[in-house]
Amino acid sequence: MKTIKGLIAAGLAETEAVRRIRRDEVMTRVYNEHPELKDIDSRIIDIRKDRLIAVIDHDERLEKRYEIEEENLLSQRERLIRDNGIDPEFDMEKPICAKCNDTGFAKGKGGTPIVCSCKQAELEECYENCGLGDYTSFTMKNYRKDYLGDPEKRSKIMEQFLKVMLGKEDTSDKPLWLYSGAPQTGKTYLAVCITKTAISLGKSAFYTKCENLSTLEEDTVDAIKRIDFLVIDDFADDVTLHDDIGTVLNSVLEVRSAAGLCTVLVSALPAAELIKGCDMRVSGKLGRAGKIA
Repeated sequence: MKTIKGLIAAGLAETEAVRRIRRDEVMTRVYNEHPELKDIDSRIIDIRKDRLIAVIDHDERLEKRYEIEEENLLSQRERLIRDNGIDPEFDMEKPICAKCNDTGFAKGKGGTPIVCSCKQAELEECYENCGLGDYTSFTMKNYRKDYLGDPEKRSKIMEQFLKVMLGKEDTSDKPLWLYSGAPQTGKTYLAVCITKTAISLGKSAFYTKCENLSTLEEDTVDAIKRIDFLVIDDFADDVTLHDDIGTVLNSVLEVRSAAGLCTVLVSALPAAELIKGCDMRVSGKLGRAGKIA
């Protein structure tokens, strides 16, 4: 499973190549317009080679001579650049994106690193890889806190869900969390948005429906055991009793809990009912889970 950091890293070689090409294009243009500058730069390179040989040969007289010649050429170069209004950094590679300096991560609110807008294509690919391909229209800014007429409660739930994902101090001691609520109250919308937020912050994250756990490829199951943040939606007691879902779920939760990795189960059923009716290997873990409410 490709994470956002992996996708950004995979594109670094191409980014570096583009930077070199752009630098070479600028250098060619400047040298064509100012051939005397190209000549000075060529002479500086040759003198530096000769000076290195003099250092190796311990010839201090030649070394000093080349040092003086280089200083004179550098002075000529500086005057030429200044008098002709040439960018003094024309021969340097410059970042393609000024916001992130081609790292892929820019500063968000409060200085928190966040995936840069120049990596939107990588974000979309990551969403697709992480179970979010069907939720392109789900965005945090469109999450309605006034939905169903209880903005205070919905704001509290959103803030707590974010804290859980971020591993804030008051939530970091519990790797497993349960977010339960009545049907049609926007649980899936919020869960998807929180997963997207985790990815935009550079975390490895995955979203899946509980019923789909048994259909995931083996390598995907292995991957979600070790990612930073996992959301399992439409979690229900009866689902864990069919199609080996209980076995897969128990294995995933065992590994993640041992590693202290955050998992959130999203359900339309109350905790007590889930604990009573789930696969018994899972119900014990639910009893120790934190509650988002």
